[in-house]
Amino acid sequence: MIISLIYFAAGIGVFIWGIFTLTRGLKVFSQQKISQIINNFASNLLKSIIIGFFITLIIQSSSMVTVIAVTMAGAELLTLKSAAGIIIGSNIGTTIAVQLYAFNLFKIAPYLVFIGSVLHFQNCNTKLKFVGNVFLGFGLVFYGLKIMELATMPLKKNSNFELISANLSNPFWGILAGIITALILQSSNVGIATLQVLVSSQLITLPQALPIIYGLNIGTCSEAIILSFASNKEGKKIALFNIFLNIGGTILFLPFTNFFAEFLKLISPHNPLRQVANAHTFFNLFSALLIIPFLKQLFVLIDKLVNK
Repeated sequence: MIISLIYFAAGIGVFIWGIFTLTRGLKVFSQQKISQIINNFASNLLKSIIIGFFITLIIQSSSMVTVIAVTMAGAELLTLKSAAGIIIGSNIGTTIAVQLYAFNLFKIAPYLVFIGSVLHFQNCNTKLKFVGNVFLGFGLVFYGLKIMELATMPLKKNSNFELISANLSNPFWGILAGIITALILQSSNVGIATLQVLVSSQLITLPQALPIIYGLNIGTCSEAIILSFASNKEGKKIALFNIFLNIGGTILFLPFTNFFAEFLKLISPHNPLRQVANAHTFFNLFSALLIIPFLKQLFVLIDKLVNK
């Protein structure tokens, strides 16, 4: 079991390396540029949701978008009302990457790594280097997923892992596991990708994975919450809104977890990877749709909490 866990950890390491390589070239989108874009589109809810979605799609980090929003609020460039749409769009945008991971693209991973490496290590053209980072990053991501998948095979017969899996039948342990994982990794996508492998390998069931997904979404709010302690009241309000959005979604989804699992199996009956990816997408999408009609009431509540 120890060797399998070492290989599994190595797979996570390769996956994270891939994510880092993939997003390295996107650092051309500096915080200042993103702040300018947010400032230009924050006045309209629909526009701000769309821009929050696309910014997160590009930089692959909803946490970074939220941190930028809190920072802008600290500089009195953004308020809770103008940032709400950005946060909602960001939460939806962060789910697209795991949808890509659900495609069985390991066969093209060697080609992506080879082409990406050639383009990455040339110094003649910056644009080609950027493309190389994207290719290399995706190749490493799919290699990492494959290593994790292979490492899980011996764990199926291990009684210790069966005991861990049994404990996850309690949804509150699953939520706590998701929160802790997100706090450590500072990324919900790494946790979701790991769940995709565990569910597809039948080490845990889809109903056991769903509470972990809820917890991962809550845990990714931690960075903005910590930063908000050094921000002004508007920064604190934005951080609170982000965590209320995810906690609210968890409260709404938790009683219907088993029905949610059956729905996911119905729309993707033979693809556990897609079931987990869809769970992440639907959780964030429906949480957003359910909270939008009550934004005014939520703003009032957050105002009261922060202004006490």
